Amino acid sequence: MYQVTLYKDAADQVGTVVQGSYLDQVISDGQLGLGINVSDKFTFKIYPFVALYNEINGMVSKYKIESEIDGRELSRGRILLAEEIYDGSTGYYKAVTCSSDLDYLNDSKQPFQKVQNTTPAQDFTSLINIHNQQVSADRQFKVGKMEITNSTDNVYHYVTPGTSTFATINEKLITKWGGELRIRHENDGNYIDWLKEIGIHATQVIDVDTNLKTIERKLDPSQVYSVFYPYGATIEQTNATETNSADVASPRLTISSVNSGHDYLERSDLIGEFGRISGTKNWDDVHDAKILLSKAKTDFANYRPVAVGYQIGAIDLKPFGLAVDSFSVGNYNRLINEYMGIDDELRIATITLNLDNPETDALTIGDKELTLAEYNSKQRKAVAQIDLMNGVIIGQNAKITELSEAAKTASASLKKLKDDYEDLINTAGSTVITAQLTALQNQTATVIANLGEIGAEVLTNQNAIADLKIMDAKLDQRISALEGSTGGTTNE
Repeated sequence: MYQVTLYKDAADQVGTVVQGSYLDQVISDGQLGLGINVSDKFTFKIYPFVALYNEINGMVSKYKIESEIDGRELSRGRILLAEEIYDGSTGYYKAVTCSSDLDYLNDSKQPFQKVQNTTPAQDFTSLINIHNQQVSADRQFKVGKMEITNSTDNVYHYVTPGTSTFATINEKLITKWGGELRIRHENDGNYIDWLKEIGIHATQVIDVDTNLKTIERKLDPSQVYSVFYPYGATIEQTNATETNSADVASPRLTISSVNSGHDYLERSDLIGEFGRISGTKNWDDVHDAKILLSKAKTDFANYRPVAVGYQIGAIDLKPFGLAVDSFSVGNYNRLINEYMGIDDELRIATITLNLDNPETDALTIGDKELTLAEYNSKQRKAVAQIDLMNGVIIGQNAKITELSEAAKTASASLKKLKDDYEDLINTAGSTVITAQLTALQNQTATVIANLGEIGAEVLTNQNAIADLKIMDAKLDQRISALEGSTGGTTNE
């Protein structure tokens, strides 16, 4: 299903295919981890009987992984390190760790900068240009699609000297403005896009009745806050000594001058549910208290305090020709599990692919933030589902009792038939008795068949109850854990 090609270095344009369905496998234990705004991680083992064993080197050699189903490129990048290991059972091998092309942004360092009077796209382009000046051609990027803007298109921040380009982009741009990075490999070079969101709304459904194998659900209220402290731009200091001191923090604009002397906002619904917990947010480009108050009110009104995430094991139906699109990081897929009250379109945040055993692939459905009303609704649904399953268990128990009584009656009938049958054998000989024996044989066969059906139904119902009790206990544990965690922690 997957083809893996290794390249000795940047000059190697042909490479060596080390895994594919049409050849003997050269590598083993291949596992690929994919995520959003992070480098892909690819690990595998390679053994000395392969000529390539001594020709792959960390930070020099490269890799590419493609889908054999549709030719789609899943990941491309470089080998970070190849550790030589001896194992008494398998002998010598190299444990290889790789990272995708996004990791090249860690090879360059940014100089000190005071960035202002520019747009997010221009700031991003400047950082990439500085990166390109420091690295070889195979690690450079052309700036591609830019979808991120802000209301004023005015960026203001400092860059600490010596910070990697990747860390600078993540901390100064993505954390503040949002968006997601995507690497594209085109005929004229490697492109880096800064998009609002990667992925599509996929048609493939993940359903407990078809391709959903395992699922764990987590409701996380740990980032809850009910009292909100918004801060604007840093207030410039006039004392040069204080400004240059690493021990002195610069104050920021607050809303106290336009909010009755209070530098915070409150939400009574959240305070009633979780108590008083403080949270903050900075707007570096806001220098007016009224504007800061307006932004803070909008942000706090739309705030979703609880995140729900899922860890699932699912079978991708695309390779079997049963779906139009494959599982892909960033895609939205409908997730259905009636036993846990789930029917939502949720986003795939990470994928772990097992190249040797694709049936064990795992997905993390990213955190979906919930409003307080949605959070409480999830709790009520979980409790209702437990009550429903308890009702089903009671009904199943009653059915089993009824079937058990029927089985006892059938057993008694069978014993009587056996006794009559033995009496007839003792006096066998006449035509009439032979006919009676035949009739008794037919009755016996009918009773035995009925008894078998009853036994099978009893077993089916007992297994159903066992499954329901397991799900009941798991749901009960989740709700207990959830209720115990609603105290939350303070956001810094």
